[in-house]
Amino acid sequence: MQYARNEGSAVQPDLLHQAVMSSRLGMRKLAPARLPECEPDENAGFSEISLNGAPRQCLQWLAPVLRDLSQANTPGWLSLIDPPLPVSQKWLRASGLDPQRILIIRPKHGMDALKLCCEILELGYSHTVVSWLPSSPRTSHRLDMAAQRGHCASLNIRMG
Repeated sequence: MQYARNEGSAVQPDLLHQAVMSSRLGMRKLAPARLPECEPDENAGFSEISLNGAPRQCLQWLAPVLRDLSQANTPGWLSLIDPPLPVSQKWLRASGLDPQRILIIRPKHGMDALKLCCEILELGYSHTVVSWLPSSPRTSHRLDMAAQRGHCASLNIRMG
């Protein structure tokens, strides 16, 4: 099934992406999501998955994980920060994922992907933010702290 898009229209993922990008240009910043006062979220924090094999095979292994996350009965987006190029709206549909609940955010040339990922986590509009960043204790710590502040989960994927 092919979805047509009107030239002048923007869908929700585009709108959030544009808002985040404009905030990087010094324009009006997005306010963090207002969450009701409640117990600390036990799902908030950092996790990492390491997948070894050919990139196409790794994406096949990753698809069920992303499908479960996209179908979670949790408010907010499943945000994919700078995924490998084969990951697109077409790939999401072909893999059985709901593209209406998933944001694909690709940083502009020269942007720091780790900083962008932390900003998205801290905003709290996503239930899970998935990244493909080089692994290091410093990166893990920054993602964990940002996820806790945003009351969401951070999942870093290492593909080798």
